[in-house]
Amino acid sequence: MIREYRYAGPDGAGVPALPPGVGAAVGSEYCVHLLPGAPEMARAVAATSRRIPLILLTPYFRDAELKRTIPLFRAIPENADVTVAVNDWGTLLSLRVLFPRMTLSIGRLLSGQKRCPRIGGSSRLTPEGRAWHGQGLHASPRGREFLEREYGVRGFHLDRLPWSEDLPPAGAGKGADLFIHEPFAIVTVSDGCPWIGGTSSAAVASCPRPCRKGAVRLREPSLGEDLLLKGKARFVRTAENASSHSSTPDAKKLVVYDDLP
Repeated sequence: MIREYRYAGPDGAGVPALPPGVGAAVGSEYCVHLLPGAPEMARAVAATSRRIPLILLTPYFRDAELKRTIPLFRAIPENADVTVAVNDWGTLLSLRVLFPRMTLSIGRLLSGQKRCPRIGGSSRLTPEGRAWHGQGLHASPRGREFLEREYGVRGFHLDRLPWSEDLPPAGAGKGADLFIHEPFAIVTVSDGCPWIGGTSSAAVASCPRPCRKGAVRLREPSLGEDLLLKGKARFVRTAENASSHSSTPDAKKLVVYDDLP
């Protein structure tokens, strides 16, 4: 069983170079313009002909964006080992109806985890309170059961947080898997993209992806940790959620990034 996935870029360009026994993750959780097109998705699936699994990361969609993205989902063969990480409730329903055999999972934006660095250093929170902020839908047996029954959800994407390390074991909740992303926890996503002058990504039909050329470090003393701005998303990297923890028993499936996605 594949236990580790590597981020292979928005379009999956890095899939052929992955070492044996490692799965692939492609796409983006924060921008529709960082999704592969239908041809790129078909090539990424074909490149996994060694029978390695693939994760397609998706952001939240507006109606028009979702409509334009349907060909991407149609490019995924029914028998392909592809798990779609969904970060939009409307998309979850649409994919369930249009592609009932597709393997769906709840992405990091929908998981319910709170990842602001201030949580870990807050003097107003008890250890139990801090741990609560690291929980989400995956921690609710009723929630897991409902999502699996009604939407076919088979997994949850999470971040390993220093104030909430007690993740439930993989496979908890009638077969639902946990996908632990390391080492960049996603803190928040905005609508306006500073790489295109603060304009909403929905306002442009296509984008040259200037955000792929670098990132910005954001510093504020109250945070305790620097935020890393990439495109419309802000991430945080801490020693506690670095990939050195990859061997822990609860991390059945890891999604590892060599750089900011």
